[in-house]
Amino acid sequence: MHLLDTDTCTLLFEGNPLVVHNLEQLPDEEVGTTIVTKAEILRGRIEYLLKVASGEQFLRAHELLMRTDAFLTKMIVIPVDEQA
Repeated sequence: MHLLDTDTCTLLFEGNPLVVHNLEQLPDEEVGTTIVTKAEILRGRIEYLLKVASGEQFLRAHELLMRTDAFLTKMIVIPVDEQA
């Protein structure tokens, strides 16, 4: 299994060709992230939603949050435990 950090997850979400290519080259198809990374990404999306200045920006921020949540829901997320 390969775990992605916050920056790499964000780039994958955005469809960065280099990240996509590198993941396609991995012999192990299991790719996931940690609960900390998931929390960081969602916190950033929520903070963006709460800071927007107009209704149009709010709708865009809401849509981004929903797409991000759906993206992260499809990923394997490793929880934190005492061993970690």
